[in-house]
This record gives sequence, structure tokens and C-alpha cells, in this order.
Amino acid sequence: MSMLSRLATTGGAAEKTFIEDVFSTYLYTGNGSTQTITNDIDLAGKGGMVWIKGRGAFSENHALLDTVRGNIKYLSSNTTDAQGTSTELTSFNSNGFSLGAV
Repeated sequence: MSMLSRLATTGGAAEKTFIEDVFSTYLYTGNGSTQTITNDIDLAGKGGMVWIKGRGAFSENHALLDTVRGNIKYLSSNTTDAQGTSTELTSFNSNGFSLGAV
């Protein structure tokens, strides 16, 4: 079967992925309670990473959490520390992620 025949049979080119489908910058203000951050990225189904950094204090570390490690294991990009554990991110969702009381 020729390539043209395959494209016609499968409906054309593969579905395009746009940057908005896989990347989102979202600033939020902590409220001392749980929060759900909706950025329309399917972290639960497709996987991904969340990068959290408190902006209130200069000495707060970065926290990189990904769906491979799970929502409680993180790395800090600004330290040489080993993997840490935190309960800040409570779940990866189909449209973003949820945070515990921070």
C-alpha cells in the first residue's frame, strides 16, 4: 500500500500537538486551604511534570513533581539534595493538579 493510500485510509495526517496542550504557566496565590489548579493539561491520563516555587520568600526551594515518581516525591532544581517527600501536591488531574493546605 502506498503512503498516499495509507493517509487516505487513516483520515490524513496525525493529530497535531500544540504548545498549549503540553505547557502552561500558572501563577496562583496560596489560601491556606486546598486548591485545584486548572490549566487544561491532562496530567492524570497523559502524564507530565509540575514545577512549584514559592515566591514569598527568597529561600524557598523549587519542587519538581512528576507523574512517574508520583505526587509526593520531588526534586529541587536549585539544590544538590536527593529526592524528597512532600504532601503539597495531592493529585494529578485530567485538567491540572490539586494542592493540599499550603
